[in-house]
Amino acid sequence: MEQKMEKEYKILNILRSKDRVLKAELMSDDLKKEITKLEMKRLDEMVPLINKGLKEALDEEEAIVVVIDKTDIILPDEELIPTLTLQSENGRIIGEEIYDPEELEELKNDPNVYFISEHFATYPNLSVPGEKQFFVVSQLVGELDYEDELRDTVSHMVIAAPSTEADHYIKDLFKIPQEERITTLIIGFTE
Repeated sequence: MEQKMEKEYKILNILRSKDRVLKAELMSDDLKKEITKLEMKRLDEMVPLINKGLKEALDEEEAIVVVIDKTDIILPDEELIPTLTLQSENGRIIGEEIYDPEELEELKNDPNVYFISEHFATYPNLSVPGEKQFFVVSQLVGELDYEDELRDTVSHMVIAAPSTEADHYIKDLFKIPQEERITTLIIGFTE
């Protein structure tokens, strides 16, 4: 059965051919379970974190764990793509990552906006007292320069980032240094 999993997928061959890709491996069911377990722990935090993007990636027929070396790449803030929101239990967005400089400047001058970090704005006037709140991580779009090339080889694809604990687990598993700019991704796809 394990041999069948290492079936030749064009998407896997493309990933393995890219310069910065240190590792690109099909995920076994055991690895999927372990990553899911680590992500589920995040639900027990004071403000639970739901990694919606990762769930969507793992719901595809296959999933690939990818480790990319970005140690020499520094993206300007405005090129970063927001993936994290703070939502109420009814789905209302009450906080979000903002990287657009003009929008940031505008929000910093808004007395109804409170920043919990340099790029994360919350909207306290939109939250309802007593209502549960969750951080939600969405799937990544525009993360890889060759995303279109990958998408052309499959019928559906989702790119997601595991949370910090799962990222550390993956790096330990593949004996890769725990450096912040060495990133891990999970790419779920249906052929």
